[in-house]
Amino acid sequence: MMSLSLASCKKYLDINVDPNATLEVDPKLLFSFGVTTYINNRSGGDLFIPMALGGQSMAGGGSSTEGISWGPGSEDQYVFSPFSYSNIWSQYYTSVAANLYKAIEQSGVYLPLNPNGAAQAKVVLAQVFYELTVTYGDIPFIDAIKDTIGAPKFDDQQTVMNGCIGLLDEAIAELDPDGENKFADSYDPFYGGDIQQWIKAAKSLKLRILMTMVDADESVAAKIGELVTAGAMIESADDNMKVAYETGSGKRNPKHAISRDYNGGIEIFYGTPEVVNFMVANGDPRLPHFFDRPEGQSDYVGIAAGEDADDAVNVKIASTVHTADQPEYIFTYQEQLFYLAEIYARGLGVAVDLTKANEYYKQAVEASCIFWGVAPAEAATYATDVLPALVSGTALTIIAYQHWVDKMDRGIDAFTQWRRSGKEGSETPNLNVPIQASGDGLFRRFEYPAAPELNVNPNAPELIPYTEKMWFDL
Repeated sequence: MMSLSLASCKKYLDINVDPNATLEVDPKLLFSFGVTTYINNRSGGDLFIPMALGGQSMAGGGSSTEGISWGPGSEDQYVFSPFSYSNIWSQYYTSVAANLYKAIEQSGVYLPLNPNGAAQAKVVLAQVFYELTVTYGDIPFIDAIKDTIGAPKFDDQQTVMNGCIGLLDEAIAELDPDGENKFADSYDPFYGGDIQQWIKAAKSLKLRILMTMVDADESVAAKIGELVTAGAMIESADDNMKVAYETGSGKRNPKHAISRDYNGGIEIFYGTPEVVNFMVANGDPRLPHFFDRPEGQSDYVGIAAGEDADDAVNVKIASTVHTADQPEYIFTYQEQLFYLAEIYARGLGVAVDLTKANEYYKQAVEASCIFWGVAPAEAATYATDVLPALVSGTALTIIAYQHWVDKMDRGIDAFTQWRRSGKEGSETPNLNVPIQASGDGLFRRFEYPAAPELNVNPNAPELIPYTEKMWFDL
């Protein structure tokens, strides 16, 4: 998929007089290329598969009875490819962050000046560094993407996340709906240049980072309360931050290409008991939108991470999920609502209000049902009349579980939600070390790649195993 995206932008690449330094180029080209590379990597096999299988929101199926699984010795047995570690690291820094940084820089010198474009790039750049730090831990941030620094220092995760919030605050202050210039039309695959939508997205992404930080840094609870009180974040499905794919060659979602290229077009991943059993127990109307049952099977039966699948019994991810034109979602309306439910249930920067938490929780589940294809009337009935109301003592667990289930197909987002859901041993859901996995710890991070730039950097950390927790992961 990366080769396809590179080929599609070939006409834009002949832009340098000095091949080691971009002198002057229309920043919208840099932004478009950086975003295209980011989305293809986020939804591609090097990030999506390890996060979804290692995080147990999906299963690989091992040596399935019909031989149509992802296969044995894979990520749901904690067998991670060094290419995944290396590719995401190098692509996020060199093809994504570097182009976004240059887009910001060029927006201030290339005529006509484009402060809105610079702000749009800052929003995406903040999300990129956030994903890098929740994937690897300590990373170069302050020294990153600077041509004059050959051995960037690695900043701790708290510094990186605060830096991402700083980028978003700058962007929110600079985004101007009345501004004449901006990245628009096809150069802005998220919102087509709608600056009001960018402001909402920036505030919601800021809330996500603060919610990831709050258990390790209680002081950010006040900032959460300020955001909630001010509002004007993502407030409907129309505001979802996403990038659309198409059915034409070179424009398909990489998740679809995985099954198409490696499994003859047959879905390759299975449902896990942690997702399936929870939904079955709650009579969830999303079940047929999440999973396809084998022919003749009336029950929904998941498969544990590392087990061999029985294709006559175990459910697979529904064929309607990994379609060629499935969008890649960065932030959704229901995620916003799940955060609000959690915020009021915990009293993060606001007074504890279980009634208000319950309202947001029900709205979140309803929005998730509609998002996944449930008819609006059925979704409303399920959320309002079928789901029991939140009660003290279990509210946070229920909110966290529903939040995780909703993100089943968004590997890095589901994995991060699980890690932030509770202290070690009390996360939601309760995961077990996969069958036949080496070691006795759960997957918690990508290891640093054995990349040349890290090997010669005296500031680079030593190898950290995939079982070691990060700063935010208590």
